[in-house]
Amino acid sequence: MKALMQSKPTPSNAVEEIGPENPSRRALLRAGLIASGGLLFGFQLPLARKARAASDADAQQTSNFPVQGWLQLTEQNEVVLIVPVSEMGQGSQAALAMIMADEMGADYPRIQVKTPLNDPMYNNPMFGMQLTGGSTAVRAWWEPLSKVGATLRAMLCQAAAEQWGVAPQDCDARENRVIERHNHRQIDFAELLPTLTQQTAPADPPLRHPSEYQYIGRPMPRVDTPAKLNGQAQFGIDVQLPGLLTATLAQAPVFGGDIETYDEAAAKSVKGVKAVVELPGAIAVVADGYWPAKKGLEKLNPQFSVGAMPELNNTQIEARLQAGLNKDGETVIESSQSASGQVSETIQADYYAPYLAHTPMEPMNATAHVTDSHCEVWAPTQNQTQSVQAAADASLLQPDQVTLHTTYLGGGFGRRAYVDYVTQAVLLSTEMQAPVKLIWSREEDVQHDFYRPAALARFDVDLDADGYPLAWRNKVVTDSVMADFTGGSDTMIDSAMTEGLGDQAYQIANLSLKAVRENFSVPIGFWRSVGHSFTGFFLEGMVNELAHRQQIDPFAYRRQLLKDDARMHGVLDQLEALSGWQKPAADGIGRGMACVESFGSLAGQVVEAHLEDKQIVVDRVYCVIDCGRVVNPEIVRRQVSSAVIYGLTAALQSEIHFESGRVQESNFDDYPMLTLAQTPDIDVEIVASEQAPGGYGEPGLPPVAPALAGAILSLTGQPVRRLPIKI
Repeated sequence: MKALMQSKPTPSNAVEEIGPENPSRRALLRAGLIASGGLLFGFQLPLARKARAASDADAQQTSNFPVQGWLQLTEQNEVVLIVPVSEMGQGSQAALAMIMADEMGADYPRIQVKTPLNDPMYNNPMFGMQLTGGSTAVRAWWEPLSKVGATLRAMLCQAAAEQWGVAPQDCDARENRVIERHNHRQIDFAELLPTLTQQTAPADPPLRHPSEYQYIGRPMPRVDTPAKLNGQAQFGIDVQLPGLLTATLAQAPVFGGDIETYDEAAAKSVKGVKAVVELPGAIAVVADGYWPAKKGLEKLNPQFSVGAMPELNNTQIEARLQAGLNKDGETVIESSQSASGQVSETIQADYYAPYLAHTPMEPMNATAHVTDSHCEVWAPTQNQTQSVQAAADASLLQPDQVTLHTTYLGGGFGRRAYVDYVTQAVLLSTEMQAPVKLIWSREEDVQHDFYRPAALARFDVDLDADGYPLAWRNKVVTDSVMADFTGGSDTMIDSAMTEGLGDQAYQIANLSLKAVRENFSVPIGFWRSVGHSFTGFFLEGMVNELAHRQQIDPFAYRRQLLKDDARMHGVLDQLEALSGWQKPAADGIGRGMACVESFGSLAGQVVEAHLEDKQIVVDRVYCVIDCGRVVNPEIVRRQVSSAVIYGLTAALQSEIHFESGRVQESNFDDYPMLTLAQTPDIDVEIVASEQAPGGYGEPGLPPVAPALAGAILSLTGQPVRRLPIKI
């Protein structure tokens, strides 16, 4: 994701009145995003304008759909905020609403949050496209939305000041009303609507001082919780339309294969089945519900060609990765400095991480309705930009003829940054000339993922007499997720292949890092924490191994490798105290630790575990995260806990196996998640910090595998160099 990141913008401002002929208003009302009456505020960001110009040139995209707006003030004194991120459980809608509420002076408990339609004005400032991922939601939008909120507050105060005959600086906005500080007069936002359009938006309004925050920094309830509790929240799989048909499909089990034979008559013998439709590399059954579509697919008995790699298996994959260690590779970092001390010994170690699937709870799905002049899509997507382009391509329409409704996502983890299921839904609707909801089975979801790539790393480390590195040579062999995502060349090397290994905090005089690309033609993609999910295990596992060899405390070993002012010191100190590290561990309990910097944050963890009948039982995980300034600490704690559970699942039991080119796993019975009984107690503390906001949805994952490996090392004396961990 780093390769997509761009500099942050500052907003330029405009106020848009919602009149009856306003096309933005019509789009909003049609989408159900706003109510009639009130004012719609549009704040066009420079980066969004640049992205719009590029898309105009490349794809003839226009602003007919959707709205030009961020926020509506209604005549009922309500605030409706258009939040430009996909909500997949990470709590970004709540965090951004808190930021806007504090800066604007809105009443956060009453704020209404909506997800926008597709438009470049909502492009993520760090990516230049409408995409949620890389733990960027708060990092990307805190500053722009703060300025939007501060601008609205200034305009509201100016309108009230003119009505009262006082200076604007004598006014403030709180809880959906403007307050005069001296005479304690109050006026609702709604009462200012008639004069608000006459105000000039200030060019650079001052932001609130943190001491003025009502909500930021507090564990406020999430804005999406009520709808999820009462059933009003709409996930992609919930979409209902008049005349809606439902489809499910089977895809070639070997990537690159295509349909050869099937029994259409048998499928159509199932009551409710309407059609059998061939798709690229797949075949779908369309029916009046999911159950008849599923039963029809079973009777269809589709057979596929063997595809481009019918011999692929895990033994072959690991052999090629191992052979890649003998290639020169591309140099990522080569630093050579004079180092004091003589080489006492050289340690070589190879670390391996397997292919992994995402398995979000909601399988892939999308609903599409294509007509001669318009394509409308409802999808739980992280990637609006590519979803729109995919829908346009599949419907043979232009992007400005596509309307995309982003629903709630039942988990994302990077999988929904890919839009294959959107293409399929649009093709089905085009064929059926009716709205069609496509729902993948769990088996299709597991066996046709964009997998976290397998990776192999070799370390050759020269140690001095005290056991500290004099020279550190590291080579990583893996595939490129950015090449797969952007259509890069077969030889492309990207930063995700080695992230965290070259830009590490440890001070090593002679550091060499090289990357070797091995392309297996397996679909790969962003997986929670991307490259850090394996490089964190590689690096921190090796550091733990070196400390153990020298019988040096792993906290002390790391401190020796850090600069005195390194940010990691604060995480180590707080983690050591939280976990009671200096107290002896209980009998039979192993302890390990790790600390990884990723996505603008630092996360450290201590794992306590024991062995029971040769099985690993994780008892407790202590977590400390420094993610800079925090909007909602409770959301941070929950996201870190979620990352720990997701990471422990991968560390203990997840691996995708290939045999004869086919993925062998198919559902939660053979690709299980951590159960509640297996889930340890998790303690999370947040470092008090005034650093720039960092991510928190992903940084909690990379430390857990090396920390667990360290715990097993302390129990068995044997280093753990392979995932998943087996005894």
